[in-house]
Amino acid sequence: MMPVYKVLRLVVAVLLVSAVFSCSSEDKKKPAADSTALAKSNTVVTMHADTGHLVGAWHDEAIKSDKGEEIAYEVISKGHKVYIQAITFKGKELTLNDAPPITASASEIRKDGDKYVGVNSPTEVYKIDKSGNLLIYDGETLVAICKRIL
Repeated sequence: MMPVYKVLRLVVAVLLVSAVFSCSSEDKKKPAADSTALAKSNTVVTMHADTGHLVGAWHDEAIKSDKGEEIAYEVISKGHKVYIQAITFKGKELTLNDAPPITASASEIRKDGDKYVGVNSPTEVYKIDKSGNLLIYDGETLVAICKRIL
């Protein structure tokens, strides 16, 4: 039979090893750094965003956001999928990214003849006219004409 102090040492060693492994796995679940801390440091961290390829952008001059910002639409492709998403900007300060992030508010669209249709909302229809403007329909009703930016 093993002496009690050896059993206790073994139990303590097992608990210590378990604690070390659980701490290191908890650290892996946490984000690498917060944006405020990164802005204050010189450390460069590569973030992997869900990005795609910018196909085109159109300005909707008829409406503004709740904050009074201008609204534009980006069409983004990623693999065999195509998305449309609204973006906002102030004045004439629109900056477009060749590989924009696909946001949670982006809608997947699919080609249907000469138009694109919302995958989750088939009444959302998008067409490009001869001038390059984006025409947005709700069913058969034209709801917006957006001027081509890119």
